[in-house]
Parts: sequence; C-alpha cells; structure tokens
Amino acid sequence: MLAGCMLMLSLAGCAQQSDLVRQEKELTAKITKLDQSIGETRAKFNQELATLREEELPAFRGNLDKGSNRFETIQRRLDDVENKSGARLNVIEKIQHDQANLLKTDRDRMQEELAKLAETIGALAKTGDAKLDGHDKTLAQLSRALTDLSARVDTDAKLTSDHLAEVNKSVSSVAKALHGMAAQAETVKEGKSSKSGKRDSRPGGSSESGSTKSSGRAPAGPAPTPAVVAAEGTPAGSEGKSYEQSLQAFKDGDLEGARKGFSDFLQRHPDSKLAGNAQYWLGECYYGAKDYGQAIAAFDRVHRSYPDSAKVPAAMLKKGFAYAALNDRARASSALKQVVEAYPRSPEATMAKEKLSQLR
Repeated sequence: MLAGCMLMLSLAGCAQQSDLVRQEKELTAKITKLDQSIGETRAKFNQELATLREEELPAFRGNLDKGSNRFETIQRRLDDVENKSGARLNVIEKIQHDQANLLKTDRDRMQEELAKLAETIGALAKTGDAKLDGHDKTLAQLSRALTDLSARVDTDAKLTSDHLAEVNKSVSSVAKALHGMAAQAETVKEGKSSKSGKRDSRPGGSSESGSTKSSGRAPAGPAPTPAVVAAEGTPAGSEGKSYEQSLQAFKDGDLEGARKGFSDFLQRHPDSKLAGNAQYWLGECYYGAKDYGQAIAAFDRVHRSYPDSAKVPAAMLKKGFAYAALNDRARASSALKQVVEAYPRSPEATMAKEKLSQLR
C-alpha cells in the first residue's frame, strides 16, 4: 500500500517536473521574444530620437527662439504700455487732484455765496415783511377811504338827484312861465286888434276904411307892443325864446350848446330878469363838463352880479360842491357854511349841511 502510494507520489512528482520544464521553456521563449521586442522598440526609439535630434529639435529650438523673441517683444511692449499707462495714470491723477481742488474751491465759494444769499434773503424778508405790513396798513387805510368815498358818492348822488329834481322843477316852472307869457302875448295882440277894429267903426274911421278898400291895400298892422312880462317876471319874445332854447339844450344833455346859448344870452341881455338864472345855468354847464374852475367863477358871478336872483343860494351851494370836487376842503367848507348861515331854512342849506358832514 505504501509502495503504491510512493509510486503514485513519484508519478505525480514526475508529472509536476515535466510541467515545470515545459513551463520554463515557455517562459524562456516568452522572455526571448520579449527581449527581441524590447530590442526592436529600443532600436526604433533610438532611431526616432536620432531623427528628432537631427531634424525636429533644431526646428523646435528655432520656434522656441522665435517664441522667446516674441515674448521679449511682447514683454517690452507691455513694459512700454505699463510705463505709458503709469504716466497717463499720473497725469489723470494730477488732473483728478486739480479738479478735486477746483471743486473744493468752487464748493467753498458756493457755500460762502449761499451764506451771503441767505443773509440777503433774510434781510429782504424782513424788509418785505415790513413793507407788507406797511402795505397792509395802507390797504386798510385805502379800504376805509374807499368806504368813506363810497358813502360820500352815495350821498353826493342823493344830493345830485335832489338837486336835479330841484333843477327840473325850476325848468318846469320856467317853461310854464314861458308858455303863459306866450298866451298872454296872444291875448294882448287880440285885444289890440279888437280895439283897432272899434276905432275904425267910429267917425272918421269909415273914410279910412273906404280909402283902404278903394286903394286895394291891406290895413297896416298894429304898432309893436312893449315886452310883456309873465307871472314870474320872464320877458317874452326873442329874449325868452333864446333862454328857453338854451335851457332845453341843457336838459337834453347838450352842455356845450347850452353853454354857448347862455353865454350869448348874457352878452345880448345883460340886464334881463333872466340874467341871474342864465348865469347860474352857465355855471351848471361848466360843472357838468367837470370844468370846476370855470364853474366856480360862474357861480360866484351869480352872487356878485345878481345878488337879488333866486338862484343865489343854489349858486353858493354848487360853488362849494365844485371846491369839494377839486379837493379844496377849506374853501368848500367855507362856501357851504355861507349857505347855511345866509339861507338856513332853504333846501340848499340842508344839502350844504350834509356835504359838510362828509367833508369832516
């Protein structure tokens, strides 16, 4: 048994030894082949290295030199650019520094100017406030003055309205007087004609009538009669007609035509009983045209030249109004006081008192 095992072990060892020999041969063949391959690869590498050294290395070195030259050129350019940039930066920094200084100077100057301007504005504001206060006071005074003036205007309007009513009454009375004068003139003419007819029927008148008829001529008219005086003492004829036309022109608002008419009337009939009235209406024409200086002279002439005229109180009153229109309060007050003192119960005195209260 043991021998069999030894035999089997011996056979197994032989088999393993043969395998080892075989494997050694194979390994040797592989190593030989590998050595050949390595030799070939080394020869090829050496050949390529030689080719590289002989051909490509000089070209590579040339390219390397060119690259180095380019690099140096680029480096120099970069240095130049850096230098130029540094110089420019220095210039820019200097410019910025100068601008900063200028801006600071301008800012400081502006601040000073703003401070001065603020002071000026403050002073102007104070002055303006003072002026505004003064203007407010002036406006308040003007407002009060306007209120007073409005009240005066209302009172003047009332007085003027009353005065115009009085004037219209006077005009109406004059017109009635003129119409009555004309009627009386016609009555007197008719009376004269009837008396003439009776005289013709008396003895001696028939022969005159017969001779008239035989001659074929109309009988001569009555001799001119003297001026007939109406109820108010207004003379008839051309004198009364001229006065009535001028007064009608005044009523129609034709102040210039009325002024010329009354002036012409006073020149032609200075001693007429209507002269005082004409002188008063002449003053009214000037007053209506706002020629207060001429109006005062015309009203004053009523009192001086025609002291017995019924228009004296009205003339004195309107003279005071004219002075007031000229802002001459002293003379206006004096004239109005004269009306009150001389004619205390007249309508003109009442209006004069109202005007005096306004002037105060």
